[in-house]
Amino acid sequence: MKTPENATQGHCYCNAIQFEVTFPTEFCCHCHCEDCRQTHGAPFVTWTGVPKSQFRLLSGEDKVQRYQSHPGVYWGFCSVCGTSMFCDYDEAPEKIYITVSNLDGSLDREPDGHVSFEEHVPWLSVCDNLPKYRGKTKERVE
Repeated sequence: MKTPENATQGHCYCNAIQFEVTFPTEFCCHCHCEDCRQTHGAPFVTWTGVPKSQFRLLSGEDKVQRYQSHPGVYWGFCSVCGTSMFCDYDEAPEKIYITVSNLDGSLDREPDGHVSFEEHVPWLSVCDNLPKYRGKTKERVE
């Protein structure tokens, strides 16, 4: 299946789940919160988000599992290989958030900041010039 020019595809590690994201995305940021770090085993996770109408599962819908980490917060992952790729919230039922690292092609934007930076791991030096925010707010921390 050919991807339209205004979209990109992505997949989990084992390719059991494949999906497509249609542009424009709403943001792209690096998240340093403990939940992201723990669910991905990484010092931060780069996310993008779109309305659910711009997201389409191409295959593997039966392989998508959801884990509720907090009331109304759900992580979507592959039941075969365990890849964590999605996040959605009851507070924003029309949105879906996707890990940029699981996309095959380029995104329509570059990362524009670091969120939840107050939770960053002390052993990571962040040397870019992107703004750093407290939580998911616009309050700068540095």
